[in-house]
Amino acid sequence: MPVHHHCGHNHRSLVWRVLMTVTLFVLVALTPTRSGVKAETDSTLVVVTDHQSDPSAPATSQLIIQYRGVMDLQSAAHPIRTAHLQKLNAVAGIEMQYVRPLSGEAHVLRLPARLPISEVEALAQRLAALPEIEYAEPDYVMAPALTPNDPNYGAQWHYFETYGINAPAAWTLTTGSSNTPIAVIDTGITLHPDLAGRWVGGYDFITHIASANDGDGRDSNPQDPGDWVTAAEAASGPLVGCPVTHSTWHGTHVAGILGAAGNNNNSVAGVNWQSPLVPVRVAGKCGAFVSDIADGLRWAAGLAVNGAPANAYPARVINLSLSGPGVCSTTYQNAINAAQTVGAIIVVAAGNNGSNLNFNSYQPANCSGVIVVAATDRGGDRALYSNYGSAVDLSAPGGETFTNSPSLQPQNGILSILNTGLTTPMASAVGYSQGTSQAAPHVAGVVSLLLSLDSSLTFTESLQLLQDTARAFPAGSSCTFSTCGAGIVDAAAALNALYALLTPTPANTSTATLTATETQTPTRTQTQTSTPTTTLVSITSTHTPPATVTVGTTPTPTPTATPSRTPTLDPAGFSHLVYLPSIIFTGEKAP
Repeated sequence: MPVHHHCGHNHRSLVWRVLMTVTLFVLVALTPTRSGVKAETDSTLVVVTDHQSDPSAPATSQLIIQYRGVMDLQSAAHPIRTAHLQKLNAVAGIEMQYVRPLSGEAHVLRLPARLPISEVEALAQRLAALPEIEYAEPDYVMAPALTPNDPNYGAQWHYFETYGINAPAAWTLTTGSSNTPIAVIDTGITLHPDLAGRWVGGYDFITHIASANDGDGRDSNPQDPGDWVTAAEAASGPLVGCPVTHSTWHGTHVAGILGAAGNNNNSVAGVNWQSPLVPVRVAGKCGAFVSDIADGLRWAAGLAVNGAPANAYPARVINLSLSGPGVCSTTYQNAINAAQTVGAIIVVAAGNNGSNLNFNSYQPANCSGVIVVAATDRGGDRALYSNYGSAVDLSAPGGETFTNSPSLQPQNGILSILNTGLTTPMASAVGYSQGTSQAAPHVAGVVSLLLSLDSSLTFTESLQLLQDTARAFPAGSSCTFSTCGAGIVDAAAALNALYALLTPTPANTSTATLTATETQTPTRTQTQTSTPTTTLVSITSTHTPPATVTVGTTPTPTPTATPSRTPTLDPAGFSHLVYLPSIIFTGEKAP
């Protein structure tokens, strides 16, 4: 499949920055689809919302007040007198009921219904204005951060460990929205229980018949028939020069990171559990042509493409885990510009060449209007294969299975859904892989969660939120702001920063108000060839013919040896796929 190595870049024009107060707790929203689900215990407490009319708006049904001095009460152990409660109700404009005295001279009042936090804060503001009231505030509801019950979630360190994306606390706020489609421009997808009911529509844009491997080129079936290449095919014919390989199921693995169903007691979890996935197949045997990718981009965003039906699910977020050599072509940039014009936010992989993008060109990482993502390992350092440089916007876990070890350490890779087939699709499975292809969908998934809270977010606003809230790289890391971007994406921090912007600040309080300041930042200078060329690009994940492992208590993966390959551009315009070992575990259970 196409490896679009996206490098971070200085493509933002007007950038807003926000001054906000840091809170110790994470705001939570319980959506109707999650009601009744018992979250597993976790040490991090978060603020809960149970307002049913708007799943993204926190709510509560109680209020806390404290009087100045003792009034005519002997102590807080005595209930508020009827006259006082009647006065409070008159000011509030609703009928509140007294619940109980609270330690510390305060009292708990019950509202007539669960109300959005913003309304309860406004109500508390009115009560606090009374001369006899010391303070009034919502009685926020607390709950543990959501930990999904998927059996392999414990192996998905990239969500919850120190240098993961801090997903559990983010999921307590939102797990996605059905109104935020996510396009996966890749090799297509295979059927998997964790994708059942998760993908909609889709299209196959591969025009090269031999590469498509389905006998008919472009069609309405986005499923992946396999992208294996035999020795005979590599020796002669339309695929001559392509590397011999088993099927990668790259699009399935990427789709699983983006949106595998979570908390369904099955397999693994993705970043977004609710937003529909739109599979757009552009890569087959030996990679993908930029011409096909460009059509796929436009179609994914909801734009018309000759010969293809209209996309019924225009994507707000588009993931491109693809990369290839060269400056950003006119064809590529025009497609990106068009998609961005209709509101699509495009996230791309920086690439797996281990190259400094300041001196080496890989597209679409050097295109403007995209969020470029580098890959970090389990310890938060730059993965050895990841491209880097000032073009990178931020980083995310991509895994590194050989970190500090001469032998394969698959558990340090990224765990997602796969397929056991070496050629055509067989049984569904889970498996580890590594690459900037795996880093990009972590960021795209977080962007989709942001849009689930505020669908009006622009590309620039989304990127600024991600960068302003990114987690710092560990001390001693080879990553810096100029090589790996602003930091490691932090889903919970980004969502809470957005929530702070969406929550009104009481006018008569002394807390800091939110201000937005536009700052002019440099725009990337784009170098383009005078004549657009058609280039075939390859996948960004480091993925090899899989070794099937019999899962026991302590399985020992034994990858099948494969010939070493040097990525070079052959005369036919094919960029060879770059692979490193990946492991597929059968039985839907990883160690």
